[in-house]
Amino acid sequence: MNCKSLLTRPGQLIVCTVVIVAISGYYARAQRSRAEYNDVARQRLLIRITAQYIHTVSQGQLDMDSSIQIPCKVYQLSPLLAYNEAYSDGKPTVGSRLLDVGKVADASVLLSKLRQEARLPLLLDLGSYFVFKPGTEKADLDQASTYIDEAIRLSQKAPLQWQVASRTLRAYWLHQSGFATEGQRVFDDLIARCDRAGNERASANLLLRAGEQLHYGDPERLKKFEKALAIFRKVNDKVKEIETLSLINIEYFVAKKYKVAEDYLRTIVNLQARINFRQQQYPYDALSWLASRKGTQTDALTYSNKSLAGLASRADSTFISYFYTRRGQVYARLLKLNEALFWYDKGLKHRSSGTRLFWYSALIGKVLTLNDMGRAKDALSLLKEAQRLYPPNTHFHRMHFALLLGRSYESLKKFSLAETNYQVFLTMAEKFPVEYVHDEFPAAFFQISSFYRTIGKTRQARDYLERGKGYISSFDILAKDNYYYNLFKIDSVEGRHLDAIRHLKHSYEFTDSLFSHEQRKRTEELLVKYEAEKKDKDIQLLNSQNQLERLRTEQAHRTRNIVVAGLVLLLIIIALLVNRYIIKQRTNSKLVANQRELDQKNNFLETLTTEQDKLLKEKEWLLKEVHHRVKNNLQMVTSLLYSQSMYLQDERAKLAVTDSLRRMQAMALIHQKLYQDENTSSLSMPDYINELISYLQESFDEGGQITFKQTIEPLFLDVSQAIPLGLIVTESIVNTMKHAFLQGQKGVVRIELQHDGPDYFVLKIADNGIGLPTSLDTKESNSLGLELMQGLARQLNGSFTIESSTGVLVTVRFIPVSRHYSPTNLPENIS
Repeated sequence: MNCKSLLTRPGQLIVCTVVIVAISGYYARAQRSRAEYNDVARQRLLIRITAQYIHTVSQGQLDMDSSIQIPCKVYQLSPLLAYNEAYSDGKPTVGSRLLDVGKVADASVLLSKLRQEARLPLLLDLGSYFVFKPGTEKADLDQASTYIDEAIRLSQKAPLQWQVASRTLRAYWLHQSGFATEGQRVFDDLIARCDRAGNERASANLLLRAGEQLHYGDPERLKKFEKALAIFRKVNDKVKEIETLSLINIEYFVAKKYKVAEDYLRTIVNLQARINFRQQQYPYDALSWLASRKGTQTDALTYSNKSLAGLASRADSTFISYFYTRRGQVYARLLKLNEALFWYDKGLKHRSSGTRLFWYSALIGKVLTLNDMGRAKDALSLLKEAQRLYPPNTHFHRMHFALLLGRSYESLKKFSLAETNYQVFLTMAEKFPVEYVHDEFPAAFFQISSFYRTIGKTRQARDYLERGKGYISSFDILAKDNYYYNLFKIDSVEGRHLDAIRHLKHSYEFTDSLFSHEQRKRTEELLVKYEAEKKDKDIQLLNSQNQLERLRTEQAHRTRNIVVAGLVLLLIIIALLVNRYIIKQRTNSKLVANQRELDQKNNFLETLTTEQDKLLKEKEWLLKEVHHRVKNNLQMVTSLLYSQSMYLQDERAKLAVTDSLRRMQAMALIHQKLYQDENTSSLSMPDYINELISYLQESFDEGGQITFKQTIEPLFLDVSQAIPLGLIVTESIVNTMKHAFLQGQKGVVRIELQHDGPDYFVLKIADNGIGLPTSLDTKESNSLGLELMQGLARQLNGSFTIESSTGVLVTVRFIPVSRHYSPTNLPENIS
């Protein structure tokens, strides 16, 4: 329920917000206790009951949402508890904790990490946070609408409870945004859906919340509450029954049907006792007010005692000023003015800006009592002090402040100032919401009527008297007595003696009912009983104070002993620290010396490392130079042999020289690659074999009749094995090119070099040529090429086989001299 729907002037919205911020800030600092209810149902009831009381006693100056903030701060409960009943079990979540401390940005970040229906609880919490903030700021409502829209969209595929929760929040938003009719339509639709689904409890909760959004006095408001009450009684939900009865009771209060309201209050008290709900001070305070209005002051005093007894915790005592004020009002009506002042002063004892909503009534009561005692100067002084330190900040308090000034100036015979302030009250009273008018207006108008009668303006006096009569309920005997007595006075001034006698008689009738012998007797007995109980409590308090003094003395001795022991312990600790410091200094000296020695060793090692790197680089350079020179020497020998072959006439000798040239070229190629590569100890076999085959193809100039297919693993071999392996490849391929294929025949030669198990390599050279002569015995053959390949295989520490079926297959299986040959263990300078 927003401020705009309750207050008559837009400017009061600012007052509403300022008051709630001040009060909430005070309670957040002053109160640290929590309601002692483990169940969420009674926690929610505590919030609602307390908020209803605050909203009522503020007489429209605080809206319901602002009123809810106060008990949540006092009892350390989440404000979301008052609104999330449809979708939450009340246990705090990460998101709700963030919102409770105002970390909205962090809650939004958390929302961004959630997906799909998992977003629903936090979306509803965020929407509730902005919808139920005090006031109706457009930015807040716009932000809330964004969250509500997404919640409604996601809830379409979710269970009914989420659909009800999201659309209920939309109904609240519509009311807050000024679309009350549309909001009620949403509520009605949800109630119908829950009825069809057979969910009576959800229907009752919706009826309750829908009724709360309507104005006091709206017939539909009471109808919805009564329907909800019937359902809660049917399902035996005592907690919700109490909440509903409290709302119905307030409705009858506003309608001034006090007899019905009194019956409901007694029912509420009995139900609260049945569920062990301890905060009964609110219904008892209302019963005290009703008893005082109908003239049964003994009952008013009894109920006042019970309301004070209901303040069981430190958190409850936050509102104690208002209950002290009620006690003072009872004594004032009993004409025990000194006692009334005592209780008013108790109500003013702990006044502050943050709690003025509760103690300002004590100020009003004390000023009225001082005037009744003939102490108008003291009353005026108190008003001026309050105006300087705690100026009234609500419409109700400013209005009554002017009335009190008028009353005080009237008592001091300053009639001009009195009339000015009375007129201020009358002007403000015209704009005060009638649903929040109780017995203050009759008393105020009767006081103003008495003033105008005193200054001789009886016509105005009669007008204001009749205006006051319009606010009297049939329950208010004291107001009726006051009305007829003032009418008697006016009639007497105007010479209407018969009317005056008749009106005085009516006044005496009401006075007798108020102050009958029996009632005075009962009141005195009750006061004696109360004073006796008070004395017993004072004695107990005195004993407690004596015991407390003894405990304080013992505590002082204990404190002294603790201080002495602490000093001794401190000296010991200081001595230990000094000793520790000395040891640390010695250790540091040793560490410095050790560090200096380590630095010297590190410098020496660094020098050695530098020299070693230098030597390694020189070694690498020398190896490269060796390979270069060997390659050059081989090239020179090759050139000499080639030149010599040009002069040979014997073809067999010429062929032998040519074969030797090819063998030397195979070795020269290895040294050339070692010289060119950064690695001087191992050779990349795929590159080497590929270049070797290219060279052999060019040297035979066979015109592409033979196709070479290579399957060479990317491995590196030590130079001691690369040379014999290269010579074997050379011999095998040369023999193939010479003998395997007939003139012009196409052929394929396959070269493979792969792993053969974890420890061996295998080289295979196969062709699809004519094969070996059937008469050739490879073991007995004295062919140089075969002997050379067999010798080279032995040099590799391997085995050599040659087979002939569909061509020739040469196989060499050997163990590598180094384990660092796999692709995963390449040398550091190979990428």
